[in-house]
Amino acid sequence: MNKEIDPQDEIDVTNLLLNLKIMRENHCAGCGATICGHEALMSLVMGSKDTPRCWQCLSTALAYDREVLRDHLFALIARRSCYYAGWSWANQDEGFEKDACPNCLWPTLSTHDSSKQPILSSVVQDRTPTHDTDSKCDAEWDAGDMGCGDLVLDLRIRLQSLVPGQILKVLATDPGAKEDLPAWCRMTGNTLVASHHPAYLIKRKTIPGTDDVNICEHMKSNEISLTN
Repeated sequence: MNKEIDPQDEIDVTNLLLNLKIMRENHCAGCGATICGHEALMSLVMGSKDTPRCWQCLSTALAYDREVLRDHLFALIARRSCYYAGWSWANQDEGFEKDACPNCLWPTLSTHDSSKQPILSSVVQDRTPTHDTDSKCDAEWDAGDMGCGDLVLDLRIRLQSLVPGQILKVLATDPGAKEDLPAWCRMTGNTLVASHHPAYLIKRKTIPGTDDVNICEHMKSNEISLTN
């Protein structure tokens, strides 16, 4: 799988790689275990750059099956040049081929068997709602050209300030927002009620359990919090 980096993404890639190197030096915010570059990237994609988690803890916190979460995130990573640059860096840093399936995430898969490469999930290919983005909202946020992990990190924090059911209008000019925001909403349980790039209306999830903005209450028994 070849991914060419658009020249305009070079600054984003540089910043993303710097963040990954810093995150990899930390331990999992859930269990305290060492995290690898791929786990750091998955946490960054999910907006948890400030509280990175290992694969198991991230899956538990989001109430996802580990393999389902892995495949969904890989689908998004593979479609975004800046994220894929981070994936390739993690592979090379851990001694794998650039386009290999690393043993840390595919422990039973031979990295040399190209016929068994994972099938990209359709999670980022679903059509998203397109309604009137001028509809009533409870708060607005102009994210500018923020992207590659920082966008969903700040989005998660801003949703925390809303009550469940309230709607945040986001203006995000980064081209990757068209894939990042719908995928993030689907995977966290928040609702993308309207989208017409660069405007997105996002409703904070009303049922606690699989939403990372409510995960603190949901996972108290496991001492896992995405809001540390």
